Amino acid sequence: MLKTLYIYRKEFNCVTHDGYIQIGFFDHTVEEHIRLNPTINWVETYWMPDVFKNRYKRPSMQAHMRVSGEKHTLEIN
Repeated sequence: MLKTLYIYRKEFNCVTHDGYIQIGFFDHTVEEHIRLNPTINWVETYWMPDVFKNRYKRPSMQAHMRVSGEKHTLEIN
């Protein structure tokens, strides 16, 4: 079974991500990266997520906040 990861073309470089956060920035082309990593199913995307420090909340946290009505968030503030 192949892992599926995503790759974004940025001029002559590429950025990989898992759909939530960036995994890496590489100084070679998308084609070269795919050739170097044949055991991964690469899907080229036209978008890339924010870096780790600016990432969006994970879906499980968003689901928790929907159920709790953001009570915990309001208590912290």
